[in-house]
Amino acid sequence: MTDAMATLHQAAEIVRAQIPKGELTLASVKQLLQAAEAVCETASSASGTPASGPQRKSKGQQTRARWAEIARQNAREAAGR
Repeated sequence: MTDAMATLHQAAEIVRAQIPKGELTLASVKQLLQAAEAVCETASSASGTPASGPQRKSKGQQTRARWAEIARQNAREAAGR
């Protein structure tokens, strides 16, 4: 397992542990996204095909929006308890 993959796995586990408790933090989500981007860049470099900027940014924006929605949902659920 590459260092980038290990970092991604660790960041994902941190986020997974925080979600059920309603403790999801912006820092943990940012760490997860950065790790995911590093893995994507590593995979792109290994395959020899450069990742195009606009597509990568679009996917990153989609991922951020998805995690932001999860964070908002967790905040709503925590406030409703």
